[in-house]
This record gives sequence, C-alpha cells and structure tokens, in this order.
Amino acid sequence: MPSYGFLITVVVAYLLGAFPTAFVVGKLRNIDITKHGSGNIGGTNAMRVMGLGPGVLVMVADVFKAALPTYIAAHLLPLETWQVMTVALSTVIGHNWSVYIGFRGGKGIACTIGACAVLFPAVLLTGFAVFALTIAITKYVSLGSLVMMTSMPILLGLLGYRLEYILFALCILVIGTYRHRSNIQRLLKGTENKVGRKKSRGD
Repeated sequence: MPSYGFLITVVVAYLLGAFPTAFVVGKLRNIDITKHGSGNIGGTNAMRVMGLGPGVLVMVADVFKAALPTYIAAHLLPLETWQVMTVALSTVIGHNWSVYIGFRGGKGIACTIGACAVLFPAVLLTGFAVFALTIAITKYVSLGSLVMMTSMPILLGLLGYRLEYILFALCILVIGTYRHRSNIQRLLKGTENKVGRKKSRGD
C-alpha cells in the first residue's frame, strides 16, 4: 500500500476509535457523562452513571470500534506487521484522546481488548483470566486492568511473538498506566473503589 494510503488508514482508525460512545449514549438520555461520576467516557463510568444496559452497550461498542479497523488492517489490506500495529494503536489513542470532545476520553481498556482480540486472541484470553482473577482476589477493577496490560507483553515475549507485537503491547501498557495514574495513586493510598462498594468520584 502507498504511504498515503497507510496514513489515511491510520487517520480513519483514529477517528473510529475516537467516537465517544458513552458521551453519545448519555446525550440520548439527556446526560452529559463528562459531568457525572469520574467524568470518564469509558464503559465503567457509563455503567456507574447510566446503569447496566447502557454500560454494556458502551463496552461492546468500544470493543467493536477497535476490532473492526484492526481486522481490516490485519486481514484485508496489504500492510506490514508494524503498520497493522500502528492502526490498532491509533484506535486506542483515539478513544483515550477523542478529537470529538476536546481530546478527552476513556482509559482504553475496551478498545485494547478489541484490538488484541484480533491480533493475539489466545494471549488476550490468558490476560483476561489474569484480569478476572486479580479482581476476584482484590476487588479492584483498575488493578485488574493494570495487571492484564502488564501480563500481555510478557506473555507475547515468552511465546515467541514478533517484536512488533511486543512493542505494541508495551505501548498499550505505557498508555494504560498513564491513563490510570489517578487510580494508582488511590491504590497506593488504599482509597481506590472496590467492586461491590458504593462508588466515589474516580474509576
């Protein structure tokens, strides 16, 4: 594919990832989600503010908006491996810093799941098992997310995946850690929200 074609693909992937699903769903219910809960436009805050149904809808849509362009890049376009990883990463960056709402966004977990489900589903399933186990033990969703993201580059390396995959997972880890910095501070202070407890501001 010509370089301009690849650049167009990256931009389209970013714009799809940047679609603020929770914000749109909230507006349809006369709710500005950026002014409720944590102000985050991810699925966790959507579920907290609008309930289970809208929250699940947001999560599924956020997974799909990353999985679709990643699948097209990986299987339908003549792209090199590093280019596919760039397209996948663009969807997560779009979600986290959406051009549609002033470069605000979510924390990218659902989009990460969508991209990784296409790129390395077996590793994702293992990472998700670690995610679920961490939550079951600690009751911290944020810690589960961080442990899952940390486990994936390690698993990719141990299983002999190409360097491009490992670098992609490391980028996801860096971005995810940055977006969870307030959660990390609360975890260190022992004030982070736990599953099953009344939520305070932040997620």
